[in-house]
Amino acid sequence: MGKGVAKYGFKSGVLPTARSILKSPTTRQTTLVEKAKQPLPKGEDGIGYAEGIMHPIKSRRDPKPVKFIDVEQVISRSVPEPQSIKGSANSAIQATKAKHAELRRKYLAEALRNEENYLLKREQLLNKRAEIAAKEREEEMKKIDLKKSSDLTIPSLEHIINQPLVRQRTKEETKLMKLKRNYNREMIAFKAKERKLEKLLELYYEADQYIVTEEQLLKNIDAIFDETRFAANANTFLELKNNAKKNSLEQKIGDELFGTVKTIHPGLPLVKDFLSGEAVHFNAEIKTENDRVLQEKKNNIDNILP
Repeated sequence: MGKGVAKYGFKSGVLPTARSILKSPTTRQTTLVEKAKQPLPKGEDGIGYAEGIMHPIKSRRDPKPVKFIDVEQVISRSVPEPQSIKGSANSAIQATKAKHAELRRKYLAEALRNEENYLLKREQLLNKRAEIAAKEREEEMKKIDLKKSSDLTIPSLEHIINQPLVRQRTKEETKLMKLKRNYNREMIAFKAKERKLEKLLELYYEADQYIVTEEQLLKNIDAIFDETRFAANANTFLELKNNAKKNSLEQKIGDELFGTVKTIHPGLPLVKDFLSGEAVHFNAEIKTENDRVLQEKKNNIDNILP
């Protein structure tokens, strides 16, 4: 790249502007056709020359009328169908040439028709944008006129009292508000069911630690009152308490990241993935990728060894 390429988007070259295939407007562009049929303005702000005033040499007194073309006629004149196929000793070459000619006719016809459709769509979009701009301008002028009229008069107390305290919603606003409320209500109910399901899953895992027999009760009592758990240092209990808080925090962070319960049990996200089949599909993809990597390594080793 050389100097001054920043204005070209740091590109070493600039492509030329794309030119239209159709050099003149088509007969299906109704807006341009109606505009061409309208009489041209005269006078100081118009076009043309006044009576008695000569126009310059090699120029026209009136502008050249716009020429509209018919795409189908252009296609029929540009790429006419062959009237006859000349015979030849080598029929394969003639068939190939005929096939190529048919493709050229087909592509040129498609290009001309697509260009006309593009121009028609562009014309519709421009008309629609003009209508929207006119409506917005009209609404803006109404607001300006309303402000001006209100500045010239002072509303009476009776007029103020008769006005509604709150502006009533339109039908579209009411419908939108109803949809938002239904969505919020359904989302709150869904989140509540999801929390209940998480608690039920945690309760299911906690059931493994429940004391349901006398032997389990005695074993847990002995473990709690075991004197060998604590050393002579008085700070041992505080250290164990702080370590318990730290472990609990790390465990919660791990559960949020990996979708587990107490880092060893599958949580609700993993259960959802398994029920939907996404986990099985993911495992299959991982297995396929591992097999591919192993096969590549094996092939590399076979290529290296004599």
